[in-house]
Amino acid sequence: MKVTWSDDLDSSSSDDKDHVANICFMAIDIDNKVLSSDDKSKLSYDELHDAFESLYDEFKNLGHKYSSLKNSHACLLVEKYTLEKHCY
Repeated sequence: MKVTWSDDLDSSSSDDKDHVANICFMAIDIDNKVLSSDDKSKLSYDELHDAFESLYDEFKNLGHKYSSLKNSHACLLVEKYTLEKHCY
């Protein structure tokens, strides 16, 4: 690759210099594994359904915990502002 430009500091010189830049491009080959339909680790529909139900139950439980923590946080903020008003 050949790159040329004029240097602003040497604008008085009429001599344009050629600059050469050597660039090396590298590609990373990531070994992507594709599971075939003959793979013995294939789960049945019932096993997938059970796994989905347990994940969904865990999702609902975490949602309830999040809501509870969000309400607690709001109460603590109100208490903080109340205490700040009394201190000043």
